[in-house]
This record gives sequence, structure tokens and C-alpha cells, in this order.
Amino acid sequence: MGSLYIIILIILAIMLVGLIGFWYYARSVKRDLDASPSATTGITTAFQMTPEAAARLRALSSEPILLKQSDAGVRVQIEHRPMLPLMAFVGQDVSAALTEAAARVTEKWGPTWVALVMPGEDGTVTAQRIA
Repeated sequence: MGSLYIIILIILAIMLVGLIGFWYYARSVKRDLDASPSATTGITTAFQMTPEAAARLRALSSEPILLKQSDAGVRVQIEHRPMLPLMAFVGQDVSAALTEAAARVTEKWGPTWVALVMPGEDGTVTAQRIA
């Protein structure tokens, strides 16, 4: 019976060492991923828009506007309303402003992105990348 306890203690010690090794490995992988330059979320950029377009975006919402570009096209969410395709705004004054904002963000971040767009008073628009 005494040798069974010793075997169980040895197995538990091996498992503890394995768990500590796995924890250390996972911690180093997470640190490398957090420090990688390819992490693009949270990046904020500012760009100029025509004063009319920036004014239309400000008039559209006092909160940031969520824009999402994917293979399906650009989708827009204003305040707490459902997300709509950009084509739903065609014929409205804000259509050109939203299209211009989406084009400027695409210039910065490529063909797929999700961003919060916040127009400023001076025609400068700030975009924060979410994904």
C-alpha cells in the first residue's frame, strides 16, 4: 500500500510540473500576440473630409457612427438602430458623406474593417478601428 502512495505522488508531481509548463507557454504566447504589430484593433486615425460631408455626418448623429466593410459591402449603424447597408441611404443627403467616410477608411485599412467614425467640428473625422 505504501508503494501505491508513492506512485500517486510521483504522478501528481509530474502533472503539476506539466501544468506549470503549459501555463508558462500560454503566457509567453499571449505576450507575443499582444505585442505583435499585426494587431490592428483600437487603432485611431484622423482624415479630412469636405466640410459639407462632415456637417452631414454630425447632423446624422451625435454619437459615433459604426461602419463595417466586408465582401457584402458597407453597412452602417446609427445610434441604437439596426445595421443597414449603405445602399439604404441612397438618395438622401447623408449618402455621399457616408460613402466618402467609408472610402477614406478603406484607404487607410484595406478592404475589410469595422470602425467607429466620429466627425469633428473642423471637417476632420476620426475613425477608431474595432476589427
